[in-house]
Amino acid sequence: MSSPRPTPEPVRIEPARGTRLWCIALLLLVVAHVSLGLDCARRWSVTHDEFWHLPAGLAAWREGRFDVDNLNPPLTRLWDALPLAIGGAVLPAGLPADDAFILGDRFLSANSAEYHNWYAWARSFNLMLSAATGVLLAVWGRRSFGPASGLAAAGLWLLCPITLSSGALVTPDSGGALLFCATLFALSEHARNPRLPAALAAGLLLGLAQLTKFTNVLLFPAVPLVWCVLRWRSELPRAGAGRVLTHAIAASAVALLAWNAGYLFHETPRSLDQFEFRSLQVQRLVGAIGPLARCPVPIPADYLRGFDRQRAIMEGSHPVYLDGVWSLQGFPNYYVYAAGYKLPHATQAWLLFGLLTSLVKRGRQSWRINAVLLGVAVSLIAVASGVGMQLGIRYILPAFPLLYLFASQAAQAVFDLRARWGKPIVALGILALASGLRYHPRHIAYFNEVSGGLAQGRNHLADSNLDWGQDLRELREYLETQQIEQIGLAYFGMFPPSALGFDYSIPPRAAQVAAIGRPPAGWYAVSVNFVLGRPHTIRAPDNSIERTGYQEFGYFRRYQPVVTIGGSIDVYHIEVPRRPRTSVPGQ
Repeated sequence: MSSPRPTPEPVRIEPARGTRLWCIALLLLVVAHVSLGLDCARRWSVTHDEFWHLPAGLAAWREGRFDVDNLNPPLTRLWDALPLAIGGAVLPAGLPADDAFILGDRFLSANSAEYHNWYAWARSFNLMLSAATGVLLAVWGRRSFGPASGLAAAGLWLLCPITLSSGALVTPDSGGALLFCATLFALSEHARNPRLPAALAAGLLLGLAQLTKFTNVLLFPAVPLVWCVLRWRSELPRAGAGRVLTHAIAASAVALLAWNAGYLFHETPRSLDQFEFRSLQVQRLVGAIGPLARCPVPIPADYLRGFDRQRAIMEGSHPVYLDGVWSLQGFPNYYVYAAGYKLPHATQAWLLFGLLTSLVKRGRQSWRINAVLLGVAVSLIAVASGVGMQLGIRYILPAFPLLYLFASQAAQAVFDLRARWGKPIVALGILALASGLRYHPRHIAYFNEVSGGLAQGRNHLADSNLDWGQDLRELREYLETQQIEQIGLAYFGMFPPSALGFDYSIPPRAAQVAAIGRPPAGWYAVSVNFVLGRPHTIRAPDNSIERTGYQEFGYFRRYQPVVTIGGSIDVYHIEVPRRPRTSVPGQ
């Protein structure tokens, strides 16, 4: 005898007018996000990592190559480079493998006339991925908590300076966050109603997620755990073990198919013992599995090489800056502090109210979704915190959609209050999120008020949290306006300033200044990362790349800048020292 079917969850029925208003509000949020992002795409200089991301995507389109730079999987690069592949951008011939500098330089030389326009087009395509994340959060929030929560979740993402700064750049961060979030949403839909199409959709998204960021490999352990949390002792319709196993096998097959298709099935499958891995961790892992290393694995060879190369880089030492201190090991609480400094206060308030709502809200389904959202987000942050390569809050970007969805449950709780002020409070709360956009287009260098804003953010964080080379074009405009023809320039970025017409020299190194007491008189422009003392590389006037040591240009902290361009480049005017006046005897 079959067991009685559980009572279905109550369905929230909305009037057609309410649905139309909801869609209009969501559309306005998307338009705001895209409009601001397009303006940033037009204004910003080509940033540090963009310099090779875009030509790598074009190489994948034109030659089917993934080895010109394999430090990231190809999917978002392919998407961003689509307008270049269609529009006729030039791909230089004979590109070497694993040399991002040559890749970027040759692409610049071959496309100098339309270079910035190509990047503006590519950025606009990447912005679509960020906007799609906002729409996904609206749908997921509406299904999980209600329509007000859907709008709040979308607003938290679409009006956030952190997500906007990632969306308006040709980097894999926004695409990785989108597919990480989409995979979990599809999984939650399958847990709610275990049907084969839902399982196949989750598998497809899981495979596509692996083609965006290596971070998304964390989805493999997360997926079964999340499904079990959503289903364990729930009142959802029962699914037999046979059906669950069939769906799991089908989803896994689709995931592997999509994953390998993204690399054109090149060199797959291959056994692990055929690779020469650089990473010590990967070498230990392969050694630990013993004879199994001789078995072919259905993972793309270029993915494995890129993963290994990235792990080897992450195992090295990297200068990490937090609250005025440099470290080569990183900081355990780096991302917690970074979120405290970079998230707008309105967003932080939403997160607090979301936490309070989750504590007072009752119901089995609510604790399940909250456990999933918080559990996965916290796990992501914990994994990133254990790695010493902490160069920006963008490394934990996939956690933000989940945190914003968690925070959004407060919106529906307030909206459902019988008091008249429930709806206006939610509307004002969403509008308050726009306060984080008031420094437009300085979204990369954004810091909230308690951390000191644009002027004092450098006291807390550096690197892509603040200065990623985004303001070189604005610096050129400033110098032209002030009629400054020659300048000492220390620019943090891979794009060669000479390609923008800069007549410059590298400022004297710290040892030279120590010998003569002060830098020679003149105008200087120094990226804030270098002012803070970060070691890195620098472009010389002849386009060669030179290394800069720790505190090489830190002596500029002794001087007050005339102006700071975009929050990331300090401009100094060092005057000729005045000779002391001497008195003449008898006068």
